[in-house]
Amino acid sequence: MPRTKKPANPRAPEAVADPAADVMAALLPLHSAITLDWLADATATAAERTFDAAYTFVYLEDQEGRLERKAPASDLRRRSLQRALDAFGPRVLSTRLDPADAPAIAEALDARVPVTASAQVLFRGLGDEATVEAAQKLIGVNALSLTPLESAGERIGALLLMCVKAPATERLRLFAEHVACAAVNLRQAQAAREQGVTDVVRSVFDARKLESDLQKELARADRYHRVVSIAVVEATNLRLLREKFGRFLTDRLLQRLGGALAEDARDIDVIGAYRESGYTMILTEASGEGAALAARRLLRTAQGTNLGDEDVPGLELHLVCGWATFPADGKTTDALFQAAERRMYDPASQVA
Repeated sequence: MPRTKKPANPRAPEAVADPAADVMAALLPLHSAITLDWLADATATAAERTFDAAYTFVYLEDQEGRLERKAPASDLRRRSLQRALDAFGPRVLSTRLDPADAPAIAEALDARVPVTASAQVLFRGLGDEATVEAAQKLIGVNALSLTPLESAGERIGALLLMCVKAPATERLRLFAEHVACAAVNLRQAQAAREQGVTDVVRSVFDARKLESDLQKELARADRYHRVVSIAVVEATNLRLLREKFGRFLTDRLLQRLGGALAEDARDIDVIGAYRESGYTMILTEASGEGAALAARRLLRTAQGTNLGDEDVPGLELHLVCGWATFPADGKTTDALFQAAERRMYDPASQVA
């Protein structure tokens, strides 16, 4: 007897393709990378799965605004990229690329959107057009996509994909957001390992380290015409508490304060010591109004700090808080701290 086709189950859900879910699945390994070279490795693998990218290059921006190419960690991935490196030559795919030498790349970075173009257009200024066209044909790719890597509104690098066909712009954006997030997290973790916790009492970076970080933030804010703020919380009765209750309990309370402030901070903020009796928080991309709101929130958080089950009557920190914003309140670290300190003790500026 001829077979009859089994009717489809009307209740069975149909599989629906979800490009965003496919991208997310491919991106998971990025966030488990332990170094920047392993991040470059994971990014290339994810781009291959997501965009059919034959070659992927990760660039991170240095202090001078140049793009530094990160070599993948594994020998296999390095060898797979070598064909493109050999084809285009060291000037085109330089270890350190200055966007000023490549007008199309500079325009793409300034526009802050992914740009897909031919090698002749994207690498204009870096090499002879006929040579780069021949290189593109030699390695068998049809589209080159450059996507800025950004974190908290600041450019930190760029992602260069060489693909068989042009990738979708929105998928590139999503992909680049995850690469940038993973890169920032790795940089912060590396900085923490290198610097260590230098203020033993408060278990945070010491004032010197925090000021160094603030100087870097001010330089970036000045370069990109952005704002950055600080909030300062200080205990005015720390010496009296140490005399009455001893250093051990008082320092425990100060540590609890630091922990509470750290939990209240955003991932992009940096917290460190202020003098010997308080904390400074660098509020990235925070305006003056945002800094004032953050200061109020931080002070409320700080005022609720205690030792829990070990609470001792009278063991309370008397706190003041101030804030300052670059460039409105000053363009140097000294000027910002002076402005924040004035607000600490100015009744008209005190946070409620």
